Amino acid sequence: MNTQIMTETIIKIPASVKPEGKATFVMLGTGFDEIEAIAPVDVMRRAGMEVYTVSMTENRIVRGATGNNIVADMTVADLNPSQIDWLVFPGADKSEAAVNLDKELQNIVTSHWENGGKIAAICAAPALVLGPLGIISETPATGYPFLKDEFEKNGGTYSEDNVVVTDRLITSKGPGTTLEFALAIVRKAKGEETEKALREGMVIA
Repeated sequence: MNTQIMTETIIKIPASVKPEGKATFVMLGTGFDEIEAIAPVDVMRRAGMEVYTVSMTENRIVRGATGNNIVADMTVADLNPSQIDWLVFPGADKSEAAVNLDKELQNIVTSHWENGGKIAAICAAPALVLGPLGIISETPATGYPFLKDEFEKNGGTYSEDNVVVTDRLITSKGPGTTLEFALAIVRKAKGEETEKALREGMVIA
């Protein structure tokens, strides 16, 4: 079977959802780290957050770092910037599209941030997505340890903590800190009681 032809057929289907108000959007580009994307989506939805996955291209099927094909809820063309509450970025290898945003996406992220929006990023995303946009400049943040130089190049203050939470920005180190990253978003968005109940229900120490 020709996988490419099958993929071209599937991507024609329209967005499966249409948010009515503010929501959280997890951005998926080619090569995204599956754990860092899907686990937070699961955790946030368990907490009652309205969460949607967004393909960073016109193709709703997005290939992850280990070859898993994920069907995003919508494409970036379906994303209404006025509905963004949280923007969430999983990491990827430096060469992958997931952490190399085109100009349109850069403008969406920058506008969201400059207008008081909230952002969460993990692994390579803090350094490679947020760094060039000035979002981690002169603020405590963390990310993939091997990209510490990228942090400093963009004026960031690298923290050794697994998760760093500031007023509107949450960053985390990598796959092994994903659940703590997701729970930090839940705590910020839904409160400590919701986070505590989720920890108990998911048997997280």
